[in-house]
Amino acid sequence: MIESLFEYFGKYWGFIGSVISVFCALLMAWFSTRFTPRIEHEKVIQKVAEIDKRLSETEMQLEYMPTRDELHALDKTLTGLGERFGAMEQGIRRLETKTDMLLENELSQAHKGGHQ
Repeated sequence: MIESLFEYFGKYWGFIGSVISVFCALLMAWFSTRFTPRIEHEKVIQKVAEIDKRLSETEMQLEYMPTRDELHALDKTLTGLGERFGAMEQGIRRLETKTDMLLENELSQAHKGGHQ
């Protein structure tokens, strides 16, 4: 029985080898469409690692960013400061005007007093 099997393979070895090589080629083609080559897989792993690093950095920066409520409170505070500065500026202008008037008054009295 085994001898007849060896004779059969010996007689049809060329055909069997061709069928096996065609089958292997088709199997390799199917594997190449089904699975990612190692080089491309490593590139994908590297890109995912870079994205993960960027995401971690972004999350760390967002941790220290003010919330919407904090920004609203800051806006209110800045608006209040702007109003205070505006009121102070008006007060300083009034003081400047009064100071200028007093200075003019003193100069005019000194000028009148010097001529008489």
